[in-house]
Amino acid sequence: MAAVLPDFQVNVSHKRWACILDPTLALSVHGLPLLTRLGSALEVWVARELWHILDNTHYYLDRPEILMAAGGNGNRAEKMQAVVQTLREWERIRLENDPSRQHCYWIGDGPLESFLPDGTEPDIVWRYEALSAALDRRLPDASAPLPAVCRDTAALAVCLPAAFVLTHLPAEADDEPVSPAICRVLDAGGIACRQVADDDPWQKQESDLLRQVLVQTGLGKWVWSGLRLAVLHLAAPSACAVDAPGLDGLDFMDYGLDETETPAAGPAVDYWREARGFWYPL
Repeated sequence: MAAVLPDFQVNVSHKRWACILDPTLALSVHGLPLLTRLGSALEVWVARELWHILDNTHYYLDRPEILMAAGGNGNRAEKMQAVVQTLREWERIRLENDPSRQHCYWIGDGPLESFLPDGTEPDIVWRYEALSAALDRRLPDASAPLPAVCRDTAALAVCLPAAFVLTHLPAEADDEPVSPAICRVLDAGGIACRQVADDDPWQKQESDLLRQVLVQTGLGKWVWSGLRLAVLHLAAPSACAVDAPGLDGLDFMDYGLDETETPAAGPAVDYWREARGFWYPL
Protein backbone atom coordinates (compact mmCIF):
# COMPACT_ATOMS: atom_id res chain seq x y z
CA MET A 1 0.00 0.00 0.00
CA ALA A 2 1.42 3.36 -0.99
CA ALA A 3 1.97 5.73 1.89
CA VAL A 4 0.13 9.03 1.74
CA LEU A 5 2.44 11.83 2.76
CA PRO A 6 1.09 15.16 3.96
CA ASP A 7 1.76 18.25 1.89
CA PHE A 8 5.05 19.85 2.81
CA GLN A 9 5.40 23.60 2.45
CA VAL A 10 8.33 25.90 3.05
CA ASN A 11 7.47 29.38 4.16
CA VAL A 12 10.31 31.88 3.78
CA SER A 13 10.11 34.82 6.15
CA HIS A 14 11.87 37.78 4.55
CA LYS A 15 11.98 39.52 7.93
CA ARG A 16 14.60 37.01 9.08
CA TRP A 17 16.84 37.82 6.14
CA ALA A 18 19.60 40.29 6.94
CA CYS A 19 20.50 42.51 4.00
CA ILE A 20 23.78 44.38 4.44
CA LEU A 21 23.92 47.44 2.23
CA ASP A 22 27.35 47.81 0.65
CA PRO A 23 28.50 51.32 1.66
CA THR A 24 29.56 52.12 -1.90
CA LEU A 25 25.96 51.38 -2.89
CA ALA A 26 24.59 53.23 0.15
CA LEU A 27 26.56 56.33 -0.88
CA SER A 28 25.33 56.16 -4.47
CA VAL A 29 22.28 58.02 -5.72
CA HIS A 30 20.26 54.82 -5.20
CA GLY A 31 21.36 54.25 -1.60
CA LEU A 32 18.63 56.04 0.32
CA PRO A 33 15.73 54.71 -1.79
CA LEU A 34 17.07 51.19 -1.23
CA LEU A 35 17.41 51.76 2.51
CA THR A 36 13.94 53.21 3.01
CA ARG A 37 12.13 50.71 0.78
CA LEU A 38 13.95 47.49 1.68
CA GLY A 39 13.51 48.17 5.38
CA SER A 40 9.84 47.26 5.04
CA ALA A 41 10.70 43.74 3.86
CA LEU A 42 14.16 42.90 5.22
CA GLU A 43 16.45 43.63 8.15
CA VAL A 44 18.73 46.21 6.56
CA TRP A 45 22.19 46.61 8.10
CA VAL A 46 24.91 49.14 7.36
CA ALA A 47 28.61 48.96 8.17
CA ARG A 48 30.08 50.92 11.05
CA GLU A 49 32.55 52.71 8.83
CA LEU A 50 29.63 54.38 7.04
CA TRP A 51 28.83 56.28 10.25
CA HIS A 52 32.50 57.21 10.62
CA ILE A 53 32.31 58.70 7.13
CA LEU A 54 29.14 60.59 8.03
CA ASP A 55 30.84 61.88 11.18
CA ASN A 56 33.37 63.55 8.86
CA THR A 57 31.20 64.70 5.98
CA HIS A 58 32.95 68.08 5.87
CA TYR A 59 36.14 66.22 4.86
CA TYR A 60 34.52 63.96 2.25
CA LEU A 61 32.36 66.71 0.75
CA ASP A 62 35.65 68.31 -0.37
CA ARG A 63 37.10 64.95 -1.50
CA PRO A 64 34.21 62.83 -2.85
CA GLU A 65 36.53 60.90 -5.16
CA ILE A 66 37.93 59.07 -2.11
CA LEU A 67 34.57 57.31 -1.73
CA MET A 68 34.26 56.30 -5.38
CA ALA A 69 35.02 52.73 -6.38
CA ALA A 70 37.19 52.17 -9.42
CA GLY A 71 35.58 50.72 -12.53
CA GLY A 72 33.03 51.78 -15.08
CA ASN A 73 33.00 54.61 -17.56
CA GLY A 74 30.84 57.72 -17.56
CA ASN A 75 31.27 61.31 -16.47
CA ARG A 76 33.51 61.41 -13.39
CA ALA A 77 32.40 64.92 -12.43
CA GLU A 78 28.76 63.81 -12.42
CA LYS A 79 29.63 60.82 -10.24
CA MET A 80 31.46 63.05 -7.77
CA GLN A 81 28.48 65.40 -7.63
CA ALA A 82 26.19 62.43 -6.96
CA VAL A 83 28.38 61.40 -3.99
CA VAL A 84 28.22 64.95 -2.59
CA GLN A 85 24.45 65.06 -2.94
CA THR A 86 24.05 61.65 -1.31
CA LEU A 87 26.31 62.57 1.62
CA ARG A 88 24.13 65.60 2.32
CA GLU A 89 20.97 63.50 2.13
CA TRP A 90 22.44 60.92 4.52
CA GLU A 91 23.28 63.73 6.93
CA ARG A 92 19.70 64.95 6.84
CA ILE A 93 18.22 61.46 7.27
CA ARG A 94 20.57 60.71 10.14
CA LEU A 95 19.58 63.86 12.05
CA GLU A 96 15.84 63.85 11.34
CA ASN A 97 14.81 60.21 11.53
CA ASP A 98 14.51 57.52 14.15
CA PRO A 99 16.53 54.53 12.80
CA SER A 100 13.87 52.14 14.08
CA ARG A 101 11.43 53.62 11.59
CA GLN A 102 13.81 52.72 8.77
CA HIS A 103 14.42 49.20 10.14
CA CYS A 104 18.12 50.00 9.79
CA TYR A 105 20.62 48.33 12.13
CA TRP A 106 24.34 48.51 12.80
CA ILE A 107 27.13 47.52 15.17
CA GLY A 108 28.87 50.61 16.49
CA ASP A 109 32.05 51.23 18.44
CA GLY A 110 30.45 49.58 21.49
CA PRO A 111 27.10 48.20 22.66
CA LEU A 112 25.69 51.64 23.45
CA GLU A 113 26.61 52.92 19.99
CA SER A 114 24.97 49.92 18.30
CA PHE A 115 21.39 49.63 17.12
CA LEU A 116 20.40 45.95 17.08
CA PRO A 117 17.13 44.11 16.43
CA ASP A 118 15.21 42.95 19.48
CA GLY A 119 16.50 39.66 20.80
CA THR A 120 20.03 40.02 19.40
CA GLU A 121 22.67 38.60 21.74
CA PRO A 122 25.08 41.34 22.91
CA ASP A 123 28.15 39.17 22.30
CA ILE A 124 27.62 39.81 18.58
CA VAL A 125 29.59 43.04 19.15
CA TRP A 126 32.69 41.15 20.32
CA ARG A 127 32.39 38.58 17.52
CA TYR A 128 32.20 41.39 15.01
CA GLU A 129 35.25 43.13 16.50
CA ALA A 130 37.30 39.94 16.31
CA LEU A 131 36.34 39.33 12.68
CA SER A 132 36.98 42.93 11.68
CA ALA A 133 40.40 42.99 13.37
CA ALA A 134 41.42 39.70 11.73
CA LEU A 135 40.40 40.96 8.29
CA ASP A 136 42.17 44.26 8.92
CA ARG A 137 45.45 42.36 9.17
CA ARG A 138 44.88 40.82 5.75
CA LEU A 139 43.90 43.86 3.71
CA PRO A 140 46.49 46.16 2.15
CA ASP A 141 45.92 49.81 3.10
CA ALA A 142 43.06 48.83 5.41
CA SER A 143 42.88 52.34 6.87
CA ALA A 144 41.77 53.87 3.55
CA PRO A 145 38.01 54.52 3.33
CA LEU A 146 37.12 51.92 0.67
CA PRO A 147 39.03 48.97 2.21
CA ALA A 148 37.73 50.01 5.64
CA VAL A 149 34.07 49.98 4.60
CA CYS A 150 34.57 46.67 2.79
CA ARG A 151 36.23 45.19 5.89
CA ASP A 152 33.34 46.19 8.13
CA THR A 153 30.76 44.98 5.62
CA ALA A 154 32.45 41.59 5.27
CA ALA A 155 32.79 41.17 9.05
CA LEU A 156 29.11 41.95 9.46
CA ALA A 157 28.14 39.47 6.73
CA VAL A 158 29.99 36.65 8.49
CA CYS A 159 28.89 37.68 11.97
CA LEU A 160 25.15 37.65 11.25
CA PRO A 161 23.55 34.20 10.99
CA ALA A 162 21.53 34.66 7.77
CA ALA A 163 22.93 37.58 5.81
CA PHE A 164 23.91 38.64 2.33
CA VAL A 165 25.57 41.78 1.02
CA LEU A 166 23.59 43.83 -1.48
CA THR A 167 26.17 45.47 -3.70
CA HIS A 168 26.34 46.74 -7.26
CA LEU A 169 28.30 46.74 -10.49
CA PRO A 170 29.43 49.79 -12.48
CA ALA A 171 26.55 51.21 -14.51
CA GLU A 172 28.72 51.33 -17.63
CA ALA A 173 30.57 48.06 -18.14
CA ASP A 174 34.17 48.12 -19.35
CA ASP A 175 35.51 45.67 -21.90
CA GLU A 176 37.15 43.68 -19.09
CA PRO A 177 35.09 41.33 -16.89
CA VAL A 178 33.89 43.30 -13.89
CA SER A 179 33.01 42.32 -10.34
CA PRO A 180 31.70 44.37 -7.40
CA ALA A 181 34.28 46.66 -5.79
CA ILE A 182 34.00 44.83 -2.47
CA CYS A 183 35.01 41.59 -4.20
CA ARG A 184 38.12 43.20 -5.62
CA VAL A 185 39.09 44.50 -2.18
CA LEU A 186 38.58 41.07 -0.61
CA ASP A 187 40.54 39.42 -3.44
CA ALA A 188 43.47 41.66 -2.50
CA GLY A 189 43.23 40.25 1.02
CA GLY A 190 43.43 36.65 -0.16
CA ILE A 191 39.68 35.99 -0.06
CA ALA A 192 38.77 34.78 -3.53
CA CYS A 193 35.34 35.84 -4.76
CA ARG A 194 33.90 33.98 -7.73
CA GLN A 195 30.77 34.55 -9.75
CA VAL A 196 28.07 31.91 -9.32
CA ALA A 197 26.88 30.35 -12.59
CA ASP A 198 23.59 31.62 -13.99
CA ASP A 199 22.15 28.11 -14.10
CA ASP A 200 23.03 27.26 -10.50
CA PRO A 201 19.74 26.07 -8.90
CA TRP A 202 20.47 27.67 -5.52
CA GLN A 203 21.25 30.99 -7.13
CA LYS A 204 18.10 30.85 -9.24
CA GLN A 205 15.87 30.20 -6.24
CA GLU A 206 17.41 32.94 -4.13
CA SER A 207 17.50 35.53 -6.89
CA ASP A 208 13.83 34.87 -7.68
CA LEU A 209 12.94 35.55 -4.04
CA LEU A 210 15.00 38.74 -3.96
CA ARG A 211 13.48 39.99 -7.20
CA GLN A 212 10.06 39.48 -5.64
CA VAL A 213 11.17 41.68 -2.74
CA LEU A 214 12.35 44.36 -5.18
CA VAL A 215 9.02 44.25 -7.01
CA GLN A 216 6.97 44.34 -3.80
CA THR A 217 8.92 47.32 -2.48
CA GLY A 218 8.66 49.28 -5.73
CA LEU A 219 12.35 49.13 -6.59
CA GLY A 220 12.06 47.53 -10.01
CA LYS A 221 12.12 50.92 -11.71
CA TRP A 222 15.59 51.61 -10.33
CA VAL A 223 16.88 48.49 -12.06
CA TRP A 224 15.28 49.66 -15.29
CA SER A 225 16.97 53.03 -14.89
CA GLY A 226 20.44 51.46 -14.88
CA LEU A 227 21.06 50.20 -11.34
CA ARG A 228 23.02 46.93 -11.62
CA LEU A 229 22.53 45.15 -8.32
CA ALA A 230 24.56 42.15 -7.21
CA VAL A 231 24.44 39.78 -4.25
CA LEU A 232 27.52 38.62 -2.33
CA HIS A 233 27.71 35.74 0.16
CA LEU A 234 30.77 35.06 2.30
CA ALA A 235 31.66 31.63 3.65
CA ALA A 236 34.27 31.69 6.43
CA PRO A 237 34.46 28.28 8.17
CA SER A 238 37.16 29.38 10.63
CA ALA A 239 34.94 32.24 11.83
CA CYS A 240 32.88 29.67 13.75
CA ALA A 241 35.75 29.62 16.26
CA VAL A 242 35.14 33.26 17.22
CA ASP A 243 34.07 33.36 20.84
CA ALA A 244 34.01 35.68 23.80
CA PRO A 245 35.03 33.31 26.62
CA GLY A 246 33.34 33.94 29.94
CA LEU A 247 31.01 36.67 28.69
CA ASP A 248 27.87 34.55 28.98
CA GLY A 249 25.67 35.68 31.82
CA LEU A 250 27.96 38.52 32.92
CA ASP A 251 27.57 42.23 32.43
CA PHE A 252 30.23 44.79 31.63
CA MET A 253 30.79 45.73 35.28
CA ASP A 254 31.72 42.13 36.11
CA TYR A 255 34.74 42.64 33.88
CA GLY A 256 35.61 46.07 35.22
CA LEU A 257 34.94 47.44 31.73
CA ASP A 258 32.71 50.20 30.56
CA GLU A 259 30.43 49.68 27.57
CA THR A 260 32.97 51.04 25.08
CA GLU A 261 35.85 48.75 26.08
CA THR A 262 36.52 45.30 24.69
CA PRO A 263 38.11 42.38 26.54
CA ALA A 264 41.86 42.02 26.19
CA ALA A 265 42.80 40.46 22.89
CA GLY A 266 44.38 37.03 22.86
CA PRO A 267 46.78 35.67 20.25
CA ALA A 268 45.95 36.75 16.72
CA VAL A 269 43.78 34.17 14.98
CA ASP A 270 43.13 34.14 11.25
CA TYR A 271 39.37 33.70 11.23
CA TRP A 272 39.41 34.33 7.46
CA ARG A 273 41.54 31.32 6.63
CA GLU A 274 39.91 29.45 3.72
CA ALA A 275 37.18 32.10 3.48
CA ARG A 276 35.58 32.54 0.07
CA GLY A 277 33.04 34.81 -1.54
CA PHE A 278 30.29 33.98 -4.01
CA TRP A 279 28.47 36.66 -5.97
CA TYR A 280 25.98 36.97 -8.77
CA PRO A 281 24.26 39.85 -10.59
CA LEU A 282 20.67 40.30 -9.52
